Amino acid sequence: MRMKKRCACVALFLTMFSLWAEAAGGWNSFIIHFDKSLYGKGAHTWQIVPYDDNWVYFANRNGMLQFDGDKWSLFPMNNGSDVHSVLPSARKERIYVGGINEFGYYEPADGGRLVYRCMSDTLGGAYKYLGNVWGVYEADNVVYFQGDDRVVKWVDGKYSAIQMGRKIDCSGMVDGILYVGTDHGVWVLVGNTFLPLQGAEELATKRIRGIMPYRDGVLVATAYDGLFYCDGYKMEPLVTGAEDFMRRYEVFCAARMGDKIAVGTVHRGLVLIDCGTRSVSYFNDRNGLCNHTVLSVAFDALGNLWAGMDNGIDYICLSSPFTNLYSYPYSYGTGYAAAVEGGYLYLGTNQGLYRTGYPVKLGDKGTDIRPVPQSSGQVWSLCRVGGELFCLHDRGVFLVKDGRLERVTGITGAWYCQQVMGCDDRMYVGVYNGLYLLARQDGKWQEVARVGGLSHSCRRFEQENSRVLWVCDRNQVTRVELTEDLRQVHRLKVYKATDGLPVGGDISVSKVGKQICFATSRGIYRYNPQEDRMEPWTDMPGLRGNMAAYACLQEYRGKLFGLSSHELCVADLEAQGGGGACLRYPIHQSLLELVPGNEGLVPLSDSLVVIPCEEGFALFRVPGATGGDGRSRTLYIKNMYLSYPKDSLVYTANFLGEKPVPSIAYSWNSVRFEYGLPFMEARSDIRFQYRLNEEPWSDYTKMRTKEYSNLSEGAYAFEVKAVFPDGTVSSDRIAFDILPPWYRTLPAYVCYSVLALVLAWAAWRWEQLRVRREKKQAVVEKDREMHAMEQEYEAEKILREKQIMELEKEKLEHDLQHKSQEMANLMINFLRKNEILTEIKTEILKVVASMKGEGTREEKKQLIIINNKIDSSIQGDEVLKRIEDQFDLLHNNFMKRLHAKHPDLSNNERMMCAYLKMGLSTKEIAPLLNISVRGVETVRYRLRKKFGLEREDSLTDYLNNRL
Repeated sequence: MRMKKRCACVALFLTMFSLWAEAAGGWNSFIIHFDKSLYGKGAHTWQIVPYDDNWVYFANRNGMLQFDGDKWSLFPMNNGSDVHSVLPSARKERIYVGGINEFGYYEPADGGRLVYRCMSDTLGGAYKYLGNVWGVYEADNVVYFQGDDRVVKWVDGKYSAIQMGRKIDCSGMVDGILYVGTDHGVWVLVGNTFLPLQGAEELATKRIRGIMPYRDGVLVATAYDGLFYCDGYKMEPLVTGAEDFMRRYEVFCAARMGDKIAVGTVHRGLVLIDCGTRSVSYFNDRNGLCNHTVLSVAFDALGNLWAGMDNGIDYICLSSPFTNLYSYPYSYGTGYAAAVEGGYLYLGTNQGLYRTGYPVKLGDKGTDIRPVPQSSGQVWSLCRVGGELFCLHDRGVFLVKDGRLERVTGITGAWYCQQVMGCDDRMYVGVYNGLYLLARQDGKWQEVARVGGLSHSCRRFEQENSRVLWVCDRNQVTRVELTEDLRQVHRLKVYKATDGLPVGGDISVSKVGKQICFATSRGIYRYNPQEDRMEPWTDMPGLRGNMAAYACLQEYRGKLFGLSSHELCVADLEAQGGGGACLRYPIHQSLLELVPGNEGLVPLSDSLVVIPCEEGFALFRVPGATGGDGRSRTLYIKNMYLSYPKDSLVYTANFLGEKPVPSIAYSWNSVRFEYGLPFMEARSDIRFQYRLNEEPWSDYTKMRTKEYSNLSEGAYAFEVKAVFPDGTVSSDRIAFDILPPWYRTLPAYVCYSVLALVLAWAAWRWEQLRVRREKKQAVVEKDREMHAMEQEYEAEKILREKQIMELEKEKLEHDLQHKSQEMANLMINFLRKNEILTEIKTEILKVVASMKGEGTREEKKQLIIINNKIDSSIQGDEVLKRIEDQFDLLHNNFMKRLHAKHPDLSNNERMMCAYLKMGLSTKEIAPLLNISVRGVETVRYRLRKKFGLEREDSLTDYLNNRL
């Protein structure tokens, strides 16, 4: 009983101490939610193991998940089962995984891509059928796979199965020793035997959810009974102040890093216990978790917390100096203003004015934030004038007093108010369409006048003195000089780009020390009264040389705070030299988004600043106590692709950080690199530079890819660096080789040499063949010439023979013609001789007849003898026949053919044909036939009739060619 009372008192003290520490330390840590659609829709995540600053591995329902700080990758197992455990091993250079009746590992292959190797598919049932493999551990050269009721131990390729005999609920490796939690307490594996944990007999009745190292022993998390510490001799409960929470909502998982212990529950999110400060923080759907059921938790190297939820994965930014007050859907509106008054923190939103106790109390049910009555509507600012707090509202000006609003005057649409310099009882109020002057009279604030001559919006203003105001509204700056009574504008000037102000972006006015300055998109500017224009304030105290674009500047107790959508800077104005170093803290835009046109901040102390934002309110605590800003600035080359002729991945980053030197074919000599930063550095103000082979660095760019085309062969090194706004640099490089084209490779040169030798031999051989061929050709040419000469000789011989034959033919023809002519002459002579002899005979007969008497007998006898001689001299048909035979010899048997074809021809007709054949004319034929020319025509006519010739047919042609 005494022990229980002592524990109860300690718990009460720790609870009260934790509430104070929590309020002083910050609000709710920002939570980044990763929806399951990003990584394959696997709802359940059973284990999380961060490897280093970037790489995190998850045992998920759909397989092993890999997160490289920017991109998710899914690696399923062979049997498609859930992955229940995962363990990246730098020693073995692989990632072990365990599923349902299957275990194995992934290892980087060529190009860094992970390839799965199954270890259990060749094992027998005692090893293979482990059921659910909920844990994988490595100690020295031994790897343990924890199943439902046994542990498989793998040493140098040999397996051994160690039966537990009981259901194993969880396990943990502490100092190289495997602890298992069962429904009969905690056991320790010694060799191949399980032994109960000494001093922990009380745990035999409790359900064990987690075992982790703590101090000199182990810390055991139970489902309903909290945490227990055991050093191997005795066990005692670890009192944290969250025992009632753990008992009520059932612990499911736990993780530890240093003094921090994260405990995930089934019904109410998780609780974070800081054993050093004795503070307790709760995380559930009220402050950002996607649901209440936490299946796994793990701290990363930066001290932030991963939580595997029942339906997604959450990342809790524990080490970030930024925290938030509330989040969607438990929201009270967009934040615009904040102030501390009377032990309360007042919050002005677009829904009204709210308040909560200060320091803010955070619990498992959220923060107790309540609305201020009658404050519904848009609150623009909360301003302190004197000792009073004013609420500038869409409906007007209100005095905040004792948790209530008291209306001040009848002004409506008020932006901002400020006490008149040097007058405690007067203040300016900027409204939608001008400026009002208010004064305290008889203890109450009353309207004095509306400033005449000023009708545009006075959203923000600062006083150069009581009569000169600088008014900013969006991108317009106006200098307003008032009259002595402050009721009328004496002089007004609007400053534009022609007056030195940068173009574009909103401008806000601030007062640092006694100097009016303007925060613009191009840096900080100030007014130069000598030239009556704006100029960059490069030597501004605290921000000397810093020309960053800030949305607003705020001086508070010797410190200068500068806020932009990308970062918050803090400078010490009281440091030696008029300004110390400017510390810059980046703002992750997915967590904290400022309200456009209303960027502002509210310092609560030297180290705490409230930042109104779209989701409500963020709290910034200057790092120093927290020890960092929870960021990893490791730039790395994620992927290398061959981009032509099609995309082909040749390198992807892996958890070992190994970079092979890819050898790329010349035909694929276009490459593209993708590089990036962890997701917490996904900011638009980070600039990159790159170069190839130590050439000059490129110009600054925000692109996170670079492509090179048509690279020549050779060795290359691509380098890229990220330049952060605070000047720090992170870089990475990768080497690769572009192989020469096939025609410039060593084998090609060997082939060229061989080919050159072959060509030389071929040329030599060809020359020999050419000489031989020329000799043969000379012989052939000579033979051809001889043959040509022979042919020419033969041709000449033939020509001569032909000429001789022609001459002989001509001679024969001439002889034939001569013979024909002689024959014709002979025939003519023959016929004429016969005619003459016949005429002489006739005359002789006439003489004989005229001679009468005997005396003439002798003369008659002599005349008769002469007549007989004449008869014997006249040649008859025989002679004619011989002439015809001679004619046939000369004219190819013409007379025979004529007689054979036309036997009915008379002698005259036959002779007529012979004369025509001989080419005699009609006049020459007439005397030969002893007929007239007409008689010749008559004979010709008879011949045409007998030959059957038509009128158009030629008789001579018939005799020469057709007979």
